[in-house]
Amino acid sequence: MKLLYKNPSLEYSIDSILLFHEGAQSDFWSEPLFLEFPQIDKSKFNRLTRLEKREYLREIFSGILKANEMKEKLIRYQDYWDTNSINIQKALEDAFQLQLSDKFNNIIGNITLNPICPRFLESNTFDIYYRNSERGALGMALHEIIHFVWFHVWNLYFQDNKKEYEMPHLTWVLSEMVVDTIMRHDKRLYSINPYFDEGCAYDYFYAMKIERKPILETLMELYVNNSTLAFMEKSYNYCLEHETEIRSQMK
Repeated sequence: MKLLYKNPSLEYSIDSILLFHEGAQSDFWSEPLFLEFPQIDKSKFNRLTRLEKREYLREIFSGILKANEMKEKLIRYQDYWDTNSINIQKALEDAFQLQLSDKFNNIIGNITLNPICPRFLESNTFDIYYRNSERGALGMALHEIIHFVWFHVWNLYFQDNKKEYEMPHLTWVLSEMVVDTIMRHDKRLYSINPYFDEGCAYDYFYAMKIERKPILETLMELYVNNSTLAFMEKSYNYCLEHETEIRSQMK
């Protein structure tokens, strides 16, 4: 398992940002851009066409990142990941009962200006916001790599439609919850994630209760008492049984 951080083009950053500013996106996905870059006029931006938004962002972002600053970030992110990669791989091998030395050797972390950091399962790539420290970059990488391995094992077992691994499908909902479960169970993972105490899953999962019991507590009980595949099956069936309640609390 290998991760390489890269510095893509400014156009890549803009493409990444625009993914969350097209169609009927909620404030959860769109608002971080304006919080991180107050120089962007939100009202003006929202009135623009897609082409105009691209040009406007190009003007705003031109010169924000100097070449030497990005080079320094690449070095710091990569060095810190490489220092911890062996222990991370061993922890994930234990979590998924899977040998990983010959898998996921082409993971790419693209450093971008997008405060929302999407992941792309088919290419084993994810975006990382450039204002992260090297510790923050590692924490973000852990979250996404858990997704990559989770869905690899999931698909081998269920052989289902990979389109269901994306929002808003229930398979996606479960995958976002179990990042916390897997991370929380292994000190090798949570101890090096600076975001762990704040929560490494979406906030609403930490407040979510089913029949007055925190759903993440239920998932942890299933996790520690079952094999990986049994956990996947039982946790999904649990979510399927309580889907209406789960979705009503995802706000």
